[in-house]
Formats: sequence, structure tokens, C-alpha cells
Amino acid sequence: MSLRDKLIIDTSDLPNYVVLPVGTENFTIEFDYRERYDNFYFNLYDADDNPLITGEKLVYGVPLWNINDANLPSVTIIPLDETGVENTVSIDNFQISVFLYFEDLDPGIEDPDSDDIDENDTDNSDLLDDDNGSSLIEDEPSDDDNEYALPSDWGDEQ
Repeated sequence: MSLRDKLIIDTSDLPNYVVLPVGTENFTIEFDYRERYDNFYFNLYDADDNPLITGEKLVYGVPLWNINDANLPSVTIIPLDETGVENTVSIDNFQISVFLYFEDLDPGIEDPDSDDIDENDTDNSDLLDDDNGSSLIEDEPSDDDNEYALPSDWGDEQ
């Protein structure tokens, strides 16, 4: 499960158009692939199909439109691999491990230092920590009576 919302693109039939509703406006993003360079490109159109951006290359980690313009959508969309394995956008990984993510994470998840420090979690390594002393990490033992939990002696050699 990803932490961010993502824009799904059908790469089996390119060029492909996706309608992007932002507020009361609809934008259209056209995606295309150029096999010679193994690159994806996009065009952005307003609600009246007027081109706003044309022939822009998808670059890993760079927002699709990285300029301030009142005509452009106010959302930020970035090609990323949330697992951190990939660092490029290619036909082999786009829509498999690299997706177009909306930059809509809670700032506390992106920067754990912005939340209150949990004395039980000095390195803020767990994204599911609620910073009040109780942690929801799957690897930690649970004190509740979860009927679906594995027995405490599971996996012990006998």
C-alpha cells in the first residue's frame, strides 16, 4: 500500500489521455512513450484543450510541472518509487514500481522531526508511530488478545 495517492496510467495503449480534476477545473494529460530513448513524455491541456505544456519528459523525482503559473493545476505530481529501489522512469518500471504520485503526504510523515518527539522512539524510524508512547509497528509484540496473532512460541524449535 502506498503512502501517497497515485495517478494510474494505462501504458499498454499509448498515447493515453487522463483527465485530472483539480477543484472545479478539468485538465487533460496526454502520455506518450518514445522507444528510441526509453522515455515517457507528457502534454498538459486545459479544460478547453488548449495546450499548457507540450513534449515534457517524465524525470524521476521531478514534479511534472515545476513552475508557478495560474493556468497550471495546483497539485504536485511526481514520478517516484516509494520503495526507493528505482531512480529512473523507463518502460520496464513505469506503472510497475514507479508511479505518478500526488505530493499529498502529511508533513509529519515526510519529516518526522516536525512532530513531537517520542521518548520511546528516539530515531523516529517508524512511520506508523503516533508519538504518544504507543507504537503500531507490526514487528513489535502485542499485548492485546488478538485471535489472529501468532502464538508467542511460534517458530521455536522443539
